[in-house]
Amino acid sequence: MDFGLSPEHLRTGLIFFLLIFSVLVLRAYAQAWLADRLGDPTPRSDGRVTLYPPPHVDLLGTVVLPLICIFFFQPRLTQINFFLAWTKPVPVNPSYFKHPRRGEVFVQFAGFAMCVAIAFLAAVIGALLLRATGQEKLLEAIIGLISICAMLMVLDLLPVPPLPGGMLLRYWGIISEETYWMIARWAGLGLLIAFQLQPVRQFLGLFAAVMAAPFMIVLRLIAG
Repeated sequence: MDFGLSPEHLRTGLIFFLLIFSVLVLRAYAQAWLADRLGDPTPRSDGRVTLYPPPHVDLLGTVVLPLICIFFFQPRLTQINFFLAWTKPVPVNPSYFKHPRRGEVFVQFAGFAMCVAIAFLAAVIGALLLRATGQEKLLEAIIGLISICAMLMVLDLLPVPPLPGGMLLRYWGIISEETYWMIARWAGLGLLIAFQLQPVRQFLGLFAAVMAAPFMIVLRLIAG
């Protein structure tokens, strides 16, 4: 049966999926770890302070949707590609934090910080490996990893509850608690519909390219 996938598209898609999957697990771990460090025992009791993937995996958000995005858009590793992905939400009880609302925001943005760290390390370590080996395929994987982190960072910053950017609106008092939860209830469906629109995907891709630019500069400066 022919699904219209060449061996090259299949190879690229599987690499892209493995990179997305790895970053998602690391992001979820970062959120659970920070909540645990801030005094909330909930993530640890739920088995989330771990790098073992299964506790973090959401079948739809971690597996099905990324695969659909990857093989529907047939991405190249060397370009910014739109995708939608998530893990199971990390259970957090802010009442354990010394500063509950601030701590909750910090935990939500731990995933963002993890993406920054991964992209920076990918640029530095990847550039050093490139200088040593000169492998073009390695360059593709490095750029793909930076691009994935950049897109996830963009999604984090969208000012829509319950995304971290939307949580900032509540923290800063721009929207009330009631409004936050009212929007959050329907935001998932709204975002899924919006992401079907080509102009929305193009805007997110442009935003992600801006996010990725500093890491690409580091990569080029070190790789030479």
